[in-house]
Amino acid sequence: MNRTGAVSHHSLLLLFTFFWGANFILAEVALYDMAPISFSVSRFALGGMAMLALLYLQCYYDARVSGASFEFIPSIEKSDWFRLIVISILGATLAPWLGIEGLGLTHGARASIWLALGPVFSIGFGYLMSTEAMGRFGYVGVILAGFGTLLLAFDGFRVEGYWLGDLLLFVALILTIAELHLIKPLARKYGAISMVAMRTLIGGSLYLVIASPSLVQENWLSFGKWTWIAILAGGAVGVGIGQWVKVRSLRKLGPTQVVIYGNLVPIAAILIAWFTIGQNPTPFELAAGLLIIIGAIFIQVIDASRKKRHKYSERDDELSVVASPKQD
Repeated sequence: MNRTGAVSHHSLLLLFTFFWGANFILAEVALYDMAPISFSVSRFALGGMAMLALLYLQCYYDARVSGASFEFIPSIEKSDWFRLIVISILGATLAPWLGIEGLGLTHGARASIWLALGPVFSIGFGYLMSTEAMGRFGYVGVILAGFGTLLLAFDGFRVEGYWLGDLLLFVALILTIAELHLIKPLARKYGAISMVAMRTLIGGSLYLVIASPSLVQENWLSFGKWTWIAILAGGAVGVGIGQWVKVRSLRKLGPTQVVIYGNLVPIAAILIAWFTIGQNPTPFELAAGLLIIIGAIFIQVIDASRKKRHKYSERDDELSVVASPKQD
């Protein structure tokens, strides 16, 4: 791998770790001016358009390099439409809607901690469905993250209103994970970029229809500059370009290195909230965030690396057996 190229990917990921963390805080500020669903669909629309444009260019570039035919929106078989519609509703309609409603009842740094649980629940779901393997370090990670979740839930009952926000964020997280597992067969069949594009178009269009009454009632000219920054920069840069940066880095660096930056988002959100709006996290939030982040690293980095080394070791053993001379 080109060393300069790897450095540029790491630099972009580090930069966007703070963008993603700031997105939670900007969203919290914007909710003082507008309804949660209005803000969510506005940011989603801008982020979706930016992401679709970048994915289109990426798909076109890949087709030119490989010499394959260019097909951004594939022809979907009738038997796959039901799954695609379900995926679109779960991931691009209900998940962002419930997520922003939950954020409106809690705060940005707390919402980012719930987001960090995503990889843990995804691995656990995959393990139960026999689509993911997990070693002993993975079990340790699940236990640590489980304790963190319990701490966060307990803290939610201590603060008035937080328990409902936590519940909505948790449901949004589960819907996102379900979407990721349901989309895998379609991504293998039609391509990941095409499926992300279709899911965004279908689910985003439905979300826009649902939010249209709220959008009409908003007094757009009265919004402050930070609300507009949250909509424009948070949508186009944080959501749209940020997702493209992640996909681009996954292809060059691999998932193990990329997920570490994703696990750092809650830390970035807590620090940004602390220095900008003076929001001090509770001891329970700090402890829960630390346990969840460490648990995710155990699952996604340590356990994944050991499984990979074990796989290569088994392959080397098989090759040595094949290469060794037979004994009479």
